[in-house]
Amino acid sequence: MDFDKVVSMAQDFAEKKGLEFEIYLFDAKILKMEAENSNISNYTDAISNGFSLRLKKEDKISFSYCSGLDEEKVVNSFNNGFNLIGLTESNGDISFSSAKIDKNNLYENNLGIYSDNFFNIDIETKKNNLIEMENIAYSFDKRIYKVDKPSYSEVLIAKRLANSNSIDLSSKKTHYEIFLSAASKNNDENASGFDFDASFEFGSLKFKKVAMNGAKKAVDQLGARIIESGKYNVLFDNITSSELLSILKQSFYASSVYKKKSLLDGKIDSKVLSEKLTIIDDGTLFGGYGTDIFDGEGTAMQKKFLCLNGVIKTFLYDIEYANKFQVKSTGNSRRSSHKELPELGATNFFIENGKKPFIDVVSSIKNGLYITELMGLHMAKPYTGEFSLGASGFYVKNGQIDFPIKGIVISGNIINLFNNIVEIADDIRFFGTIGSPSILIDDVQISGK
Repeated sequence: MDFDKVVSMAQDFAEKKGLEFEIYLFDAKILKMEAENSNISNYTDAISNGFSLRLKKEDKISFSYCSGLDEEKVVNSFNNGFNLIGLTESNGDISFSSAKIDKNNLYENNLGIYSDNFFNIDIETKKNNLIEMENIAYSFDKRIYKVDKPSYSEVLIAKRLANSNSIDLSSKKTHYEIFLSAASKNNDENASGFDFDASFEFGSLKFKKVAMNGAKKAVDQLGARIIESGKYNVLFDNITSSELLSILKQSFYASSVYKKKSLLDGKIDSKVLSEKLTIIDDGTLFGGYGTDIFDGEGTAMQKKFLCLNGVIKTFLYDIEYANKFQVKSTGNSRRSSHKELPELGATNFFIENGKKPFIDVVSSIKNGLYITELMGLHMAKPYTGEFSLGASGFYVKNGQIDFPIKGIVISGNIINLFNNIVEIADDIRFFGTIGSPSILIDDVQISGK
């Protein structure tokens, strides 16, 4: 069945049962493949669709989902949702969106999230670009001995959200992504490197650049040394800066604040971080991975300055936590899967770009480090801000890259770290939904030899 039929059935079912409803439908076309020894492997071309349904009676809400849109499955899912209502706990803060979205925002092309050329790129072009990416990485340097199955993926997803408050919204998104990792070897020493690119347009993907960057990173790490322990000026590249930012992300969630698990609880309008730092969550960012017309509950996407020049300005809210705090939703309900309840989350969460060119930031370092990889991020503690991460990169002397480094550990507290910012470069890059420029930070504790 098509979306129209399922929405109509949901409306009729809810009316007959005297319930409020919200239905979220999706239809995804997915292509994934890898290159190995100049051939295509692990090829997947699939279509996936389904929906999730929430039914509401007074303060009780049930949840059910359906994979596929066959009529029998749809009806069973509706009945399952109805039968679960009496078993759920009351929650007066959960409600369905009723806020209308400005019609001027109802076009995917205005947001850079949909490409009209999705069906116009032939499969051989995609395969050839992926195989070429593998070959370029191998030919970059004779010390590259392994290119680990470079990958290509694309998705076209159509979404629709309708509820009993006369909200009925649709959007389409396209997303392309490539990834390559390479391993180098010199005598008995090994090193590795990776790079990636993503866009809503196929033509924007930089296959050759990703191949060369991944291979170069692998070669550049050969000959790495372990440095002495101590405090250093450290320039985190835009990827590792994004990873550090992710430690702080949950502290901006109103759910974390409500549960007393936020480092920023009670800090609104207080200066907590460096005045050089501005953090934004923007669901309207052109071309952003987390950009869309509406969030997981049908609220309009918005741009929020969470931290402005070090001062905490607001938190992120979905409808439930907006009701708990008696504010308006900021459009931050996310759906990771139709099998999961919508939950509070970030859209495009990033540090505002600096004004100083990256090369000038490097040139300003007399004796310090340039970090290009962090390990063990899953061990960081978002609720305390404490982290201890393995790292690799380069030693910088008199503004020049001197030699590669490895086997060190960077430790500290994320609040203290982001209070010691010396400079923010102008090279912002996104790692999925999290983005940052390279950031130079003073007095970073390094454990080496």
